[in-house]
Amino acid sequence: MEKNILVEKIAEHLEIIKKCSITSNHGKVLLATILESRYPYVYPRDSSSASMLLRQIVEQDLDPSGDAFNLLKGVAQFIAFVQEEDGQWGQRYGLNGQNKAIYIQEDNTAYGGIILANYLLTCYSRQEEPDELEDYLKRIKKAIQYALKYFYREEIFLFFSTTGIHESAIEKGYSIWVNHVYILFFNLILQLTRKFDLKDLFEEELSFKCRFCQSVHQRFILSDRFVRRITKDGTFDLRPDVTLISPDYFKCEESHCDTCVLGENSDIVNNSVTYLVDNLWDSELGMLQRYLPFTEDIETHIHAGNGPWIQYTAMLAQYYYKTGAVEKGDVILTQIDKYRTTEGYIPEHLSTKRRFEEFIRLEWEVGLDAKKEFHPDILLPNLSYDFIVEELFFMKKSYDKIKEEIAKEKKTVIQFAVPLMWSHVEYARALIARYVYQSANKKDTVGLTT
Repeated sequence: MEKNILVEKIAEHLEIIKKCSITSNHGKVLLATILESRYPYVYPRDSSSASMLLRQIVEQDLDPSGDAFNLLKGVAQFIAFVQEEDGQWGQRYGLNGQNKAIYIQEDNTAYGGIILANYLLTCYSRQEEPDELEDYLKRIKKAIQYALKYFYREEIFLFFSTTGIHESAIEKGYSIWVNHVYILFFNLILQLTRKFDLKDLFEEELSFKCRFCQSVHQRFILSDRFVRRITKDGTFDLRPDVTLISPDYFKCEESHCDTCVLGENSDIVNNSVTYLVDNLWDSELGMLQRYLPFTEDIETHIHAGNGPWIQYTAMLAQYYYKTGAVEKGDVILTQIDKYRTTEGYIPEHLSTKRRFEEFIRLEWEVGLDAKKEFHPDILLPNLSYDFIVEELFFMKKSYDKIKEEIAKEKKTVIQFAVPLMWSHVEYARALIARYVYQSANKKDTVGLTT
């Protein structure tokens, strides 16, 4: 792929990502979807992934208009605005910065810091010292101090989580995803320390880094592959999960600790990816489910009918490109393209009429889905019931719309949350991974014309 073609393709996704943003007095409000869609909220998780893409776009010189840098700067400004006084970030925020969190979710404090760090590091790559440097460094320091005090378990050298990427108790304990989020956060702090010559600013926080990284790289391995979670009572959770790709997804090539090896064993990574593909590939719709849908398990959310999730599937494409399996990556992106709308929008996840109707019958109508979504073990303490009512309203509105589409348009494949900003982020990151690999190996790119 020629660089000018890549720039055009990245610009297409960036335009859709920008459609999910709103300019406010406090920076750029980067919503999970366009305003009128399912999730009119800012999720630090989604915005963190976007910050990784926007930094890549700038550093790879794929941003002739400057839109990516301006968006990253605005996103960092908004995230800084919503940080709580004690240093933490919550699950999600409204348009004006109001805290709209429902779940206890410990990795958001890392996501907020990652966004600020990516902005500062992008400024460094542009050979400029940002006006926000001192303020953002203080916020990053406060965030990691909060996380180490409240989420880090010194006895086992891991971060504990109640919920994380899946927003359910299926993650309660020590999850591979959350701990690799914190590895990335530590690594970005190390980059900041070196590039901005910060000397002793993060000395105390970085003293935890090597013990923590060693623990993560040892404790999540069993029988030559990763496990998704160590439960709160110490049991290995052996179920397949897309989070098994997190050691590769959160890998930070630049920052290696001087006293411990951060690079994951390639065979273990490959074994883990093979395991999740073998177990989670949707044979009917193609692409990856996020985990297996055990309906009767109170900790397993089905979310309106099981099916593949686009953003996680695009992460798999990134892995294939980075490891040189270009044809496998191309197959995945071509499969994703099949489910784009006429506007070029990519959804969050897919299901079928049959699966959706089964979900309505077995979970929604009998109240099981609500019990899962609002299980007391995962809700924030003293949560206002207004938040639950608001979430139920959006859920019912979404499901009623699907029922109408099935009845009127005779839909057999259902698309949720269109467009999902995060899906476009990961698709664009896959394109960049493809370009970087082929440039490094000096091979001409074929195919991938969409």
